[in-house]
Amino acid sequence: MINEKYSPEELAKRYQIGPQQAARYIVRFGADRKELDALLGSSSRTPVHRSAEIERTATDVALG
Repeated sequence: MINEKYSPEELAKRYQIGPQQAARYIVRFGADRKELDALLGSSSRTPVHRSAEIERTATDVALG
């Protein structure tokens, strides 16, 4: 049986976001998996895009 609530660590890992950001989402929107998946899954930024963004340096971001 799947836990129907996200912990901040699980949410951070699933959507490749920081643990503090995951905790803020949970405080603001609740820990319900369906709700958070709908919210975060609707973003056009897929996990692949998020990984690519994390790997970019500040210079790459600033200068394109």
